[in-house]
Amino acid sequence: MMVKFDLLDRKIMFELDLDSRLPVTQLAKKVHASKDTVNFRLKKLVQDGFIKNFITTIYTSHLNLFYYKLFYRFHKTTPEIDKKIISFIQDYGKTAWFGSFEGPYDLAFLIISKSVYDLENFLKEFRKLFGDYILEQEIHTLTSVHRFNLKFFHNSERVKHTQYPKELQVLNLDEVDYKILTTIANNSRVPIIDLARDLNIDSSTILYRLANLKKKKVLGTHTLAVDFSKFGVQHYQINFILKNHEAISKLVTYFSNHKNATFATTTIGKYDLAVELVAEDNLGLRKILDDVNSKFSSDINDHDTFLIVKEHNVTWLPKNALQL
Repeated sequence: MMVKFDLLDRKIMFELDLDSRLPVTQLAKKVHASKDTVNFRLKKLVQDGFIKNFITTIYTSHLNLFYYKLFYRFHKTTPEIDKKIISFIQDYGKTAWFGSFEGPYDLAFLIISKSVYDLENFLKEFRKLFGDYILEQEIHTLTSVHRFNLKFFHNSERVKHTQYPKELQVLNLDEVDYKILTTIANNSRVPIIDLARDLNIDSSTILYRLANLKKKKVLGTHTLAVDFSKFGVQHYQINFILKNHEAISKLVTYFSNHKNATFATTTIGKYDLAVELVAEDNLGLRKILDDVNSKFSSDINDHDTFLIVKEHNVTWLPKNALQL
C-alpha cells in the first residue's frame, strides 16, 4: 500500500536533495509552508522510508583514495549463503555503494582504496569464504563519478551536477578533519553543536574546519539517499560499452539534464560508462533507451541493463575508509 506523498513532500525532498543541511526555517521559506508543517513532514518522510539517509558527497580523490567497482554472478548458492554474501560485503568497512541486481550480474559494489593491495586483501578473504559460488567476476577502476540531483519526483528546471575530481591528491588533514568527514558523509544534518561535543572542540572550530574542507574540495554536496520504490518507479543501471571515449562527455551531459537520471560513473574495464536512472516500468525504460540510441547510436557499441532490486549501502565515505 503506497503511503501518501503530495506536492509539498515533493518540494521538500527536491530542496533537501539540493542541500540536505538546509535548516528547517530556510526550507520552510523555499517551499512556502510553515516551519512546524515542514518539520512534521520531514520527520514523516524519514519515518515512512522515503528518505533513507542524509548524506554528503566526499571527493575521495582529494583524500588520495579511489574506488574499485566489482560485479559478481553466483551459482549453486542457497538463501542462507546469499545472506552471508550480502552481509559480508555490507559489513566490510570499505564498501561504499552496494546493490543487488536482476540482470547479467547478481550484484555490484564499490570498494574504496588507497592501493591495489586493499582490493587484493578483500578478494583473498571473499574467495576464501565464497569462492565455490563465484561463477563470474568483473573488476573496474572508477575514473569519474557524477551525481545528478533527483528531478523525477518534482517538475523543476533546476539542475545540479556534482562531479568527482579525477586527480589524486594528498592534503594536510588531521584526525579531527577525518572524523568530521566520516560523520557528515553519513549524516549530513548532524548539528554543529553535536559534532563539537563529540570531538571535544568548540563550534567555531567545527565551522572553520567545514569551510576549509569545502575550500580544499574534499567536502561536496549535501544530499539524500532515497528509497526509489516508494515513488512507484523502478531503479535501473545501464552499463555502456562505447566506441570511443570522446562520447563519454556527450552522454554525461545528456543524462545530467535528463529528469530520470540520478548517477553516472566512468570506468576502466568491461564497461566505459554506467548510468543510474528511474522509470515506471520496462516500457518507460525502453522509451529512454530508444531516445539514447537515436541520439548516440554512432557512439555506442553495446549496453547491459540491470534492475537494481535493492541498495544495501549508499555512502561516499565508508566507516573504515580512512583506516589504511
